[in-house]
Amino acid sequence: METFALIRRQPVALVSLLSALPSVIGNRNGIGLSWDSTDYIAVGLSMAAGRGALDVTGVPMAIRPPGLSAFVAVGDWISLSPDVSLRIVNALCMMVIVWCTHALLSRAGVGPVARWTGVALVALSPALVDIFTMAWSEPPFIALVLVAMVIATRERSWPWDLALAAVFTALFFMRYVGPFYAVPIALIAARVQVRRSGVMLSFLRAGTSLSISMVLPWLWLMRNKDLTGYLTGYRQPGGGTLLDPLKTFTGTLGSWLIARPPLDGKGGIYLKWSDFSALMQVAGVVLWVVLVLVLVGFFIRARQQSRDAIVIVAACAFVFIVYSGFSVYRFVYHEMGPLDSRMMSGLYVPIILMLVVALDSLRGTRLPLVLPALLLMLPAWHAVTTVNNSIDFGRDGRYWGSEFHRSVPIHEFAASLPADAAIYSNEPQSLFAATFHWPIRNQYMYQNPYDLPCSRRYFVWFNQSFLPDGKPVGGTVLYEDSWGQVIDLDACNTDIARFWP
Repeated sequence: METFALIRRQPVALVSLLSALPSVIGNRNGIGLSWDSTDYIAVGLSMAAGRGALDVTGVPMAIRPPGLSAFVAVGDWISLSPDVSLRIVNALCMMVIVWCTHALLSRAGVGPVARWTGVALVALSPALVDIFTMAWSEPPFIALVLVAMVIATRERSWPWDLALAAVFTALFFMRYVGPFYAVPIALIAARVQVRRSGVMLSFLRAGTSLSISMVLPWLWLMRNKDLTGYLTGYRQPGGGTLLDPLKTFTGTLGSWLIARPPLDGKGGIYLKWSDFSALMQVAGVVLWVVLVLVLVGFFIRARQQSRDAIVIVAACAFVFIVYSGFSVYRFVYHEMGPLDSRMMSGLYVPIILMLVVALDSLRGTRLPLVLPALLLMLPAWHAVTTVNNSIDFGRDGRYWGSEFHRSVPIHEFAASLPADAAIYSNEPQSLFAATFHWPIRNQYMYQNPYDLPCSRRYFVWFNQSFLPDGKPVGGTVLYEDSWGQVIDLDACNTDIARFWP
């Protein structure tokens, strides 16, 4: 009864609960898996077994932080499968995001129509449901960003600064880019506190929160450097000019607006401007223009705005500028990670908040009637797309998490191998997604000591592979079809090197 009473008093509680449904429906046949999903899960299972943060192949993980893997480890300790654990995480994170969106819009003092329109654009976002139906680190990361903004955009007592430090730390361990969100949020937190605590104390408190939050990340980065020689693992820069990733980001904004991913969501790390449709390109440019115009107008009329509205718009704008600027620079000089929907997903809700608060401030002014109509039509279009996408995603599952992937005959045969078998493959991540057998070494790791007790070795060779060379010779073929072969490599106490003469 108390729950129903809470929902009657706080309808956002019901809306937050319902916002998890697209994710739940989209994951009903298993959460989507990609290459990095398998490493997140493998690291989590390895951590749960007390072996440390080891990836699919049994090598210490450095290229990705272990935050999402910690949820897998906790789930394993309480007998939940990785699939179930991450479905729960994604659903809960969406609920947190929607609640925080409503809290920030309420704090900004926007009208009820604008507030619930903003909530709908988040709760029923095709861009977000695409991410929340995958085993990725973005769902908890976005939730943490919003929690940090809720804390930072109001005056607070000092224990909240410790909470902010904990959130900043968690941001790093979810995604290495966490500090590029934490720094602008910390500066906003300091500015908000000035009226209550004074300039020196406010910036000291925010700086202390930020400094404390860097202790554990620094230790992790030093661990990575000791293991690999790089702070976050080896990464290949994209090169080119700064305009290239900026154009990709523009296309991404356009794809969010029209609720369609470029290349049907199969762009990968080589996504470029020409991969976006003309409609996406135009929509992205239009969104840039609208965003700039409404923000400039909002700050020109700052004296007419409430302090909370200014703080929230400024916080979102600062996060947007710092992270997008860093992302453009990073693509060219540090990492070939296109500014696609997944990479820039942490900015989705801040963009919605900026637009809703700034446009709501125009109430009472003469606006073209088409603008309010478009603003009401947009969440309706997004809602229909989200419902359709979630049903479609849940029908068979996504990518390597699909029922089709698990039921491929060679995968089923590999899954039937003894639990204590040592398995090798030229597609270890793909095979792990179908079997959850750990570790799965590739053909170049045959001389690495196998740290677990094993009875017999097998190699699962795929004809289509990113590692097409180095097939073992001389083993007994146990299974063969058009996909590949399963080869017996003899007992674990024999010399494996003879299969690679």
